Amino acid sequence: MTTFWAPLIHIYQPPSQELSILKLIDKECYKPLFTLFEEFEDVKFSLNISGVLIELLYEFGLSDTMDLLKNLVSESKIEIVGTAKYHPILPLIPEKEVQYQIQMNEEVNRREFGRWERKGFFPPELAISGRVAKYIRQLGYKWVVVSGIACPEEWSYNKIYTSPNGLQLFFRDDILSNKISFKNISANEYVNTIKEIFQPIEVSKSKSNIEIDKFIITAMDGETFGHHIKNYEKTFLKKVLDQINNEENIQTFFISELDQHFPLSSKKIIPLESSWSTTYEDIQAGIPYPLWKHPENKIHKYYWKLMKSLNNLMNLADKIDIKTDWEVENYYNTARYFYNRGIYSCPTWWSNPHNKTWSPNLIYKGIELLMRAALNAQMALVYYGESDRSDGYYDSISLYHSLLLMELSTISKKNIKKINESNNE
Repeated sequence: MTTFWAPLIHIYQPPSQELSILKLIDKECYKPLFTLFEEFEDVKFSLNISGVLIELLYEFGLSDTMDLLKNLVSESKIEIVGTAKYHPILPLIPEKEVQYQIQMNEEVNRREFGRWERKGFFPPELAISGRVAKYIRQLGYKWVVVSGIACPEEWSYNKIYTSPNGLQLFFRDDILSNKISFKNISANEYVNTIKEIFQPIEVSKSKSNIEIDKFIITAMDGETFGHHIKNYEKTFLKKVLDQINNEENIQTFFISELDQHFPLSSKKIIPLESSWSTTYEDIQAGIPYPLWKHPENKIHKYYWKLMKSLNNLMNLADKIDIKTDWEVENYYNTARYFYNRGIYSCPTWWSNPHNKTWSPNLIYKGIELLMRAALNAQMALVYYGESDRSDGYYDSISLYHSLLLMELSTISKKNIKKINESNNE
C-alpha cells in the first residue's frame, strides 16, 4: 500500500506590495524554500505562483529567485499550475474578467516556463463555484484543487471525482493542511498520520484486509514556511521530506500525476460554493465567501456596490473604438491597467476587524486602484462622446467611495472604544 502525498504550495503578493516587505518575504521564505527543494532528488510539489508576484520579483531586482524556480521546474521537482494573475475571488467577478485574469496569467507562465501547458488550476483562496469550475474546464484545464469543505459527497482518497464537463476535482485535506499552517503538528506526527490515515478496507466474507493505495492533498500559503513561521521550512518541511525518503510506502507526487494511479469516479459532482476560509456554518448560512463578501459587513457591502457600478462602467468602456482618438486610447488603457490590479482579494480580506484582519490603509490601497480605473474609464467615455451613458455609474462609484471612507472611520472608532473598555476592566 502506497500513500501518494500530493502537496501544493501557493505564493502570492498583492500588486500594491511594498518593496521592503517583498524583499523580506523573499529572504525569509522564497529563496530558502526553493533552495530546500534543490537538496532532494525525488521531491515533487505543485506550485501556484501568481503572475503578479513573478512580475514584482523582476521589478524589484529579485530575478535570482526566479532562476531558482526555473531550475526546479526544469528538474521536474516543481509543476506550475494556472491561476488568476492578480488574485481576485473568481466567483465574485464577471465571467469575462475571470477568463481575462486567467489568460493574463497564462501569458506570464508561457513566457517564464517555456512549454508550460494547461493542466492544473488553483483558484485564489480556493474560492470555487459550479460556474467557475465550468469556466476552468472550458479554458482547457484538466483539474482544479479546491477546499475539502467543497466536497458534497463521501470523502475520496482512492478515486477522483469529476465535474459534469470532465474537470477533475481534487479536494485538499483541510484538517491536515490547517494543522501544518498553524504549527499544530510536528514533522514526525504528520508522517505517521499520512501513513495511518484511511486504514485498509476489511472484506466481510474473508475477514481479510485489502491494502489499497491512497492519495492525500495538502495546500497552503508558501509564505507559511519561513515568513509567517520562522525557519519552518527547516523545522517542519525538511524533516518531513527527510523522513519520507526513508519510507518505502510514502511518495510525493504532482497532482497532475494522480490520475495515472487512481480511477475516475463514475459519479459527476459540482463543488459547493466555498473557499479555504469557509466553515460548515458559513455554508449553512449561505455565506460561501465570508472574508470577502459577508452580508453583515458594511465595508463589503459598499465595496461590492462600488464594484457593480465599476463593472458596468468598464463594460461601456470595453465597447468603444479606442483607435479613433489617442486620448481615448490612453485613458482606456490606463483604466484597464488599474482595474486589472484593483480587483485583487486583499482589500476585502483586510476588512474583517472581528478576525483581527483590519487595516484601513491596506483597504484603501485597493480602493484607490479602483477609483483610478473609474476616473480613466469615465474620461475615455467623455472623450469618446458617450459620457451620457456612464454618468450614473460614475456618480454611484463616487457615492460608495465616500460611504466606504466614512465606514473606515466609524469602524476604527468602535475598535478603539472596545480596546479602551477592555483595558479598563
